Amino acid sequence: MDAIVTGEALTPETPVAEAEIEQTVIRTWRFALVPAQLKALEQSPLFGPPTRAKRLQERYLDTEDFALARAGVTLSWRKAGRGMRFSLLHDGVRLDAAQSGEDPDLSAFGPAWQASLTALLQDAPLYEIAGATLRQTTRSFAGATLCFEAGQLSAEGGKIALAEVELCGPATALADAALALAGQAALTLQPEFPGPRAVRLAGGPMLKPQKAAGALEGAPCLDEAVHDIIKSCLNQFRANWAVFAHGDQVGAVHQMRVAMRRLRSALGLFNRALPCGEFLLLREEAKRIANAMGEARNWDVFIAMLQDGPANAFPQERGFAALEAQCRTHRAAGYDAVRALLDDPATTRFIITAEAFIARRGWRGGLPVEALAQLAAPASDFGAICLQRLHRKLRKRGRHLAALPGHDRHLVRIELKKLRYAAEFFGGLCAQKGKVRNFNRAAAALQEELGKLNDMATAEGLATRLQGGTPEALRALGIVLGWTAHAALGEPRALNAAWAEFKATKLFV
Repeated sequence: MDAIVTGEALTPETPVAEAEIEQTVIRTWRFALVPAQLKALEQSPLFGPPTRAKRLQERYLDTEDFALARAGVTLSWRKAGRGMRFSLLHDGVRLDAAQSGEDPDLSAFGPAWQASLTALLQDAPLYEIAGATLRQTTRSFAGATLCFEAGQLSAEGGKIALAEVELCGPATALADAALALAGQAALTLQPEFPGPRAVRLAGGPMLKPQKAAGALEGAPCLDEAVHDIIKSCLNQFRANWAVFAHGDQVGAVHQMRVAMRRLRSALGLFNRALPCGEFLLLREEAKRIANAMGEARNWDVFIAMLQDGPANAFPQERGFAALEAQCRTHRAAGYDAVRALLDDPATTRFIITAEAFIARRGWRGGLPVEALAQLAAPASDFGAICLQRLHRKLRKRGRHLAALPGHDRHLVRIELKKLRYAAEFFGGLCAQKGKVRNFNRAAAALQEELGKLNDMATAEGLATRLQGGTPEALRALGIVLGWTAHAALGEPRALNAAWAEFKATKLFV
């Protein structure tokens, strides 16, 4: 999360890096704690002397139909002692402005944001829809600032107890400070500011799953590409972490797994050209996290298959209800595992470690001096080499695709996913956008066919874990086992057509 303190305003469409403003960018990390943890850290002798405790009151503003929240904007004012602060939060960026009264003055954020907010509000009045009452102390630590907050968020929908620590400081110091703090306490990442959580408590919109950010653009060098691609994968994972807690869990799990698979693929590409032990360590952790989420995702897919396939084809069979109940029990256990994974301090430590690695550009350290020059070379050159190699490997492995055994087809699917991720990473650097779209379309169609086969192969294994406790359930289970076994054989004509279309589509580099 980034907090931008005072100064000229940004429009929602303007990236922070492109804003022509004079401001200090302060990055922040928030961690959820239990009250005993918070108290112990707050009193730790390892940190600088504490400031005097402040009593804070924060109020969150929106229209009756949550016009701001639906646009991803949180508007608030905070009172601490005699001071007053007006804040706007959008896309992880916070703008602060001092003001004298409690009535919101939209001009405080400059003419651009004033115009954007006016357009969103369309003359609808603002109301206090939620609030926060907090006790706050701050202490210095490792070049950053620790802000301890305890209290509650409140709205008509209820109350949420809050015990959190916010670590903030310059980007260069923040990651190392976070690692040092993780060495002192078992931390769990809190991927959201309090404001959006309070607005949801008041009935605001739920979070939606977040897909990966766009491809590289412009003319970055390889060093910039390594940083930006890894950062994009981590951002996707963190964004959907919040969605899992407060939104579409099914979509969130899928996107978090995608983020970890993209990260593994990227780290593999980079390690091949820039050998680095940390690439390999992070890659193994990403694999562990993705695998831990697999059970939840597999049962989601299985339940959809059961409902759309055999249960739909044999509506007279009453045993499917019992099978689906078993599936939902397995699915619930899978989601409990995801929840435990996100609560595990090891997962937070992985994110912090990865962020620290890219903050210090850790891949530079293991290279000989003569190899450092390749980091300054165009990322497009590196991308072209990777894409051509992956494309050749896939075409070779996929020969006689429809006739391959299931295991070999699965390996083709893995190579195709690596190629697609590389195309996502570097496709934006290609001037011929039409060729990129055509290639991605053909690759996606082939992946869809291979994905169906993989889902059915997985479903066969899951079906064997179900129990036919009654004659009706036993008969339904037999139908499911037959259905998945037949579906796992695939449709050779559809697969051959997708493979032929893919081979006929030229790579865009």
